[in-house]
Amino acid sequence: MKLNNLIILFFFSLIVSAQENASLVLNKYFQAIGGINSINRVQSIYSFANCIGPNGKYETEIQSAKDNKTIFRQIKENKPDYIGIVNGDNYWTKGIEIEISNKNSAFVWRSHELQWIATHLTERFRDAKFIRNEDFEGKQAVKISVIDELDKTAYLYFEKNTNLLLGLTIFNPFEENQDTIRLSINDWKKVGKLLLPSKVTFSDKQGDFILNFHTIKINQINQENFNIPKKIIAIKKLLELHELQRNAHFNRDAKLLTSIMADNFTEVRNGKINTPKKEDLFKRFQGYFDSVTFIEWDDIQPPIIKISDDATLAQIFVQKRVKLKTNENQVESTIYAWTATFKKNLNNWVMTSITSTENK
Repeated sequence: MKLNNLIILFFFSLIVSAQENASLVLNKYFQAIGGINSINRVQSIYSFANCIGPNGKYETEIQSAKDNKTIFRQIKENKPDYIGIVNGDNYWTKGIEIEISNKNSAFVWRSHELQWIATHLTERFRDAKFIRNEDFEGKQAVKISVIDELDKTAYLYFEKNTNLLLGLTIFNPFEENQDTIRLSINDWKKVGKLLLPSKVTFSDKQGDFILNFHTIKINQINQENFNIPKKIIAIKKLLELHELQRNAHFNRDAKLLTSIMADNFTEVRNGKINTPKKEDLFKRFQGYFDSVTFIEWDDIQPPIIKISDDATLAQIFVQKRVKLKTNENQVESTIYAWTATFKKNLNNWVMTSITSTENK
């Protein structure tokens, strides 16, 4: 056998060995906390913690369930509760108003559901690879690299003697310089047939945040708590239509752009109110698109969306920077702002009016 082939086989065997070690560590861990059969019976976990951080005491309530469902509630004295909710790829906050949120915020909320992470490690993290044996919090640990929900590398540490998870490190999604957050599991508690984290410490550049979970319940959550509000469903659809308009401009597709406009569409611009016919709108936009090439058609700030209580009417406030090149190779830049109104017809949203201004 050629030397090159021997080298390839050698490195391949190392890779296979590392993967086998990672799988073995995870299997031993799941056995240590109660076994796969007990874990598979878990449909939901409720937990409540007394907490202390650099700015004082607070409380944290967590509800976790299958299919990526989370409710994160933080309670501070003399402040409104902060509530973040995840259901699949839907993220929102609930307070005086229901507001849509984002994947980064959801990642932070879900990082607090320690009991669910403990029992569902391989759902939360993927591509486990053995790295090496390493000290963690003064204990001998096996270090494994994984990929988290934001496609970032995270590290898990398992105690060699007990096979339990000692902690993990993840990247802070809100820090551009890729600061890490370190989670240490200080204590475990038997709940039913499972051993679950009962005291944890989060550490970042602000300091230490200690969570003492005094209440942990399995399979006692009402699944209706995770129902997606009509307003959130509406906002997501309207954001899709907002992106559709951008695609229509870059693809010079007037048919796509006018497809979302109502038959009785009204526009207010240049000091006039008009209700143009659909075919006239198409001809006007297509003529415009054919005469220019868009370089930018981008939001200066995220659109502000206001939804009626019954989620059938909406207003979208938009501010755009538009940069284009004419067929004569002249580059033009303009700042536009407009208010668009939408109405839901059956399952579809249509734009009923637009009032626009520009600042060249």
